[in-house]
Amino acid sequence: MSIRKPGQVLDFQVVAEINVTPMIDVMLVLLIIFMVVTPSVIGAALPEARHADYEPGKHPTLIIDARGRMSLDVDQHTERVAEQALAARLTAVYAARPNDHVLYLKADRDLDYARVRSALETARAAGVARVAAITESPRRGRRR
Repeated sequence: MSIRKPGQVLDFQVVAEINVTPMIDVMLVLLIIFMVVTPSVIGAALPEARHADYEPGKHPTLIIDARGRMSLDVDQHTERVAEQALAARLTAVYAARPNDHVLYLKADRDLDYARVRSALETARAAGVARVAAITESPRRGRRR
């Protein structure tokens, strides 16, 4: 540090840089907020199709009702399956079907999508390679 003498002019340099760190921090916080809030705000309804290619009994079918209870239909024999036992049951079913790793999924229209996503993750972990969603034909003039 030097001592300023009388009449000496100090030479200061002006730094004209924008500090973007606070802006990046705010953007990351907003991104996290939107990632957390968006799935609960956006509702997903099951699709409707004019033509359904569902063949009962061809592949195992996972059925999830409006309350989130799961059933597994294998060879036209339906049994209730607890969510904790789903992975073990699917593994056993596909062990007997080495060339068939397709799962039909039939979920209620009013079901929370988090339950469907959880079931899909469990099915993938059990070795399911492809999931086919069962759609409903449009209802004309019928009450739901």
